[in-house]
Formats: sequence, C-alpha cells, structure tokens
Amino acid sequence: MVMQTVAQPVTANVIPGAGVPKLWSTVISDAEAVASVELDTLLQSYLIKQADKLWGIFDSSGTAVITSGRVRAVDMRAGYMISDAPLENGAFMSYNKVKRPSEIMVEMLCDGTSMSYGNLSAISNLLSTTGITGASPELTARTSFTKALDTVVADLNLYHVTTPEQTYANMNVVEYSMRRSVERGVTLLWADVRLQEVRLTASNQLTKTVKPSGEAKSFSGPVATQEATSAQASSVSG
Repeated sequence: MVMQTVAQPVTANVIPGAGVPKLWSTVISDAEAVASVELDTLLQSYLIKQADKLWGIFDSSGTAVITSGRVRAVDMRAGYMISDAPLENGAFMSYNKVKRPSEIMVEMLCDGTSMSYGNLSAISNLLSTTGITGASPELTARTSFTKALDTVVADLNLYHVTTPEQTYANMNVVEYSMRRSVERGVTLLWADVRLQEVRLTASNQLTKTVKPSGEAKSFSGPVATQEATSAQASSVSG
C-alpha cells in the first residue's frame, strides 16, 4: 500500500469537552462537523485503497499480504558477480559473470488508520459522538500488522512486490525490522521488510526407454553395504 498526499478537510474535527473552545464552523451541529470530516477521510481512504493495487507485497492470487500497513518507500538492489582467478606475476583472470539474487526493501508504516475493510478510525470517531465506545480499532490494526509480519518472515511462500512500473516475482521475506519513537509518535509502527529473490530450477526427469542400456543415469547418493540376512544367503547358495 502506498502513502498519498491527502487534502486537509475544511472543518476541524474537535470533540466538545471541558476547557475546549468551540471553533467556528459552517455546519449547524457538532455531529455534522464530525460527519463532514469523516466523510472526507473515507473518501481519501477509498482513493488510497485504489492506489494500493499498484504498490505492496502480494501473493500468487494478487491478494495483499499485509493489509494494515502503507508503503512509504521501495528500495531494489540487483547485480552480478564476476569470478576472478589468480595468475602468475600478480595477474588475474576474470570469468563467469553470474547474476546474484535480487533484494528488495519495502518500508511500511502502520498507525492503525488503514485496514482491508475500510477506515476504522472514521467509524470509531462517529460512534464516539454518540457515546458508543469499544475496543480500539487502531490497536486492532497495529496488532494485525505485527502478526502479519511474523507470519510472512517465517513461511516459505513466494510473493510479488508490485510497483506501477514493474512487478518483481518469486520473492521471499527473509527479514524485517520495526521501530517506533516519540519523535514520530509511539503509535506509528515503522517497519522495513527485506525480501530476497528465490531462483527456481527445473527438476530432473527420468525417461523410460525400451532397453535398460538406454536409460539415463541417475545418482541417488552413496549406498552403504549391509550384511545379507540368513534368508538371502540361503537363496543365493541354492
């Protein structure tokens, strides 16, 4: 998911309370003020959700893997390695250029305001005006975010890292780091997810031939000799 620049609503969302001055607004009631702000928030959430299809980590079916975070940055590293062999008199020879597995670092943010089924903070704010409270949706989103990271870093699944210009396939999550600080807000989870390309090679297929002499050779590993049983020894001796 991608971070987008969103417009600031014209109506301030300030819940009335003791010591809180009433701000000027073009709406009639406090409920309309909250509804105006949250409607703008839901609209921006919809636009972000549409852009989320172009950014993020997806599985083979195109489903986002981490739905409660937003992509802030994507760093991609690709390269080749050239083998060197030493020669006489301090010389060397270079040969065999081999491609190294690609690595991608996806920087994701989670503050609890975005989940796969909509903006929970907007619904929570609307309910708070009527006095209806419950479990914190922001905490639920952050918990989902951390659990999703723990799941993908431990599995063996291959994912796609998608950007508007290119899709990088056969990537596996090998590491992630997370940090939070008072400067950015202790409720803002800042995660760096590192993925590495997995090379897929074809498996050997044994072909069946009419004559055993035409069968392709195969190696199944070293086999240690064992002492024959009494039944086997008697059958050999006749």
